[in-house]
Amino acid sequence: MSVVIGYVSDYFSIIMTDTRITYGKNAEMGWNDNFEKLVSLPNMGWATGVGVFDFIHHFNRELAKIKSASVRMMEELFEKTFEQEIDKNESMKNHYDSTVITCSWVGSEENRNKFRVGLLNKQYFGNRIFELGNNYITLLYPYDFLNDLSKVENIEKRFSMYTEFVGNFGELLKYLLQIFAEISSNSFGVSRICDIGIQVYLDNHLYKFQLKEDVRPLMQAAKDGTLLNKLSVVN
Repeated sequence: MSVVIGYVSDYFSIIMTDTRITYGKNAEMGWNDNFEKLVSLPNMGWATGVGVFDFIHHFNRELAKIKSASVRMMEELFEKTFEQEIDKNESMKNHYDSTVITCSWVGSEENRNKFRVGLLNKQYFGNRIFELGNNYITLLYPYDFLNDLSKVENIEKRFSMYTEFVGNFGELLKYLLQIFAEISSNSFGVSRICDIGIQVYLDNHLYKFQLKEDVRPLMQAAKDGTLLNKLSVVN
């Protein structure tokens, strides 16, 4: 079980997730908060997902081996990975169908670079990538939220899912952290540890940053105006 928050603009992309893996449908067999669910992709951005961890991990591991992945290559890899997982355990097909993989990269559009965040999900998109629109916050909720839609309604009533970036990156991160904190405090399947992967152009150079920490001190740093000091460059 996981939560994933995605956001993309003309200037950067963000993928945010947690670190908890649960054992059993309702975590009745326990959980582990030390999993690296956010993967840095060479020559791309970041990848993570919600659903069957082995499926997500298999796809991300193979995607990380590709030196220069196109959208079509990602779609073909998703289809291949899906079929391999079904062959191993056909009784899990419904769970594989509902699994969502999220990844970020930089593509080109009209002779300029464009930040992209996309979703791969067999149930709704087949083998095609669904790309997020600019300035929209996309939430992939944990299972217990989807099982109690009043929790989803509460989040989407209190937080606008359209937030245009107006130049203050720290304030946008603070807003996304507030959403993460609300979900993690109300879901047994989501850890307090928030793992954030960012792609951004600075001085005409493409950078990747990561920030991983308990959401409570991150929220305090956001209030203090020191949140951006915590970002680490990823090569």
